[in-house]
Amino acid sequence: MRILFIISASIAIKRCYEILEKLSSSNIFIDCIVTNNAKKMSNLSKFQKIIKGKIYSDASEKNNSMLHISLTRKNDLVVVCPATANIIAKFANGYSDNLASSALLASDKKIIFVPAMNKEMWNNPINQRNILNLKRIGIEFIGPEYGKLSCGEIGLGRISSSKKIQKNIIENLNQSKIFKNKKCIITAGPTLEPIDSVRYLSNYSSGKQGYEIAKQMVLSGANVTLISGPTNLTTPSKCKLIKVKTANEMLNAVKKYSKVDIAIFAAAVSDVSPKKVSIKKIKKNNFKSIDLTTTKDIIKEISLLKKKRPKIVVGFAAETNNHIKNARKKLLNKHCDAIILNKINKKNTVFGSDFNQISFITKKNNLNFKKMSKTNVAKKIIKEIQKL
Repeated sequence: MRILFIISASIAIKRCYEILEKLSSSNIFIDCIVTNNAKKMSNLSKFQKIIKGKIYSDASEKNNSMLHISLTRKNDLVVVCPATANIIAKFANGYSDNLASSALLASDKKIIFVPAMNKEMWNNPINQRNILNLKRIGIEFIGPEYGKLSCGEIGLGRISSSKKIQKNIIENLNQSKIFKNKKCIITAGPTLEPIDSVRYLSNYSSGKQGYEIAKQMVLSGANVTLISGPTNLTTPSKCKLIKVKTANEMLNAVKKYSKVDIAIFAAAVSDVSPKKVSIKKIKKNNFKSIDLTTTKDIIKEISLLKKKRPKIVVGFAAETNNHIKNARKKLLNKHCDAIILNKINKKNTVFGSDFNQISFITKKNNLNFKKMSKTNVAKKIIKEIQKL
């Protein structure tokens, strides 16, 4: 297991020696980026004796302009410790003016911040806004703790204990491998059912939740195929994207790739489609009614496969009333291993939103979660699938 360990200029830098020793003793390979200001406060030769990897600084990119990319690609996790308000602000606002901040923006791995700073800096509304924005996109924080600070004041801002940091990092490294060599298909987005050459039937799905699940599955080590209806979203790194439009196209794509360990059906598939599709635009005066037919139930079709059924099938249910009852009925009727309930109401609009509130339902349990970002919802879902 490998870590890219970024050290920024906090007085808590002295704790890094102990933290790196603990991680190295756990047989973890570590590369370090040390910011220019952090170099003035640390003993680089001492760091080098502790770790198996190399020490990098801004000057290191003179001979390798792609270093900020390659360092994140070859490591399994990125840790910023200690994390100052400055480096938090840079990342939260997309700044890239040195090797450390460039590596953070270029990272395709999970990122963890271990903050350490004065209590007023930590509690500053601007700093708290930056932290909140990072947490919403799935960035994790270890600490800080309440106690006596190096400046002599007492409050929240003290770096967490070395033992706690080591434990958290190892747990995250293990998390990045939980689905290693596991194949997964995920459906996302809406489907479009054409009426004529310019019109179609569809729904309000943005695809955001499915894409976030795909991203988190990749970060957990899975080999992911994302089967997506039309969206405006960027494909998560390392996903194989299969683009479809109609419910029938999605069904055919899912059948083709169904021999997997895990299938997560997050797409909002149209329930009906027009019986006939006009090649030409139907004139308004002739547009009086549409004959509809129901589309095939993709989840049920896949769940009932005998030879190519995924080992675990997880469905989604968007419900506006009798939420749990209807979701549980779908769980049984569709022969799923679990179903994720989106409770649609005024407090949880879901479609197009960056937030969601779900229940994770199996034959034995109902787990209800509070409203959170779709990134963090995806993390919760993955933890529950791991238990399955």
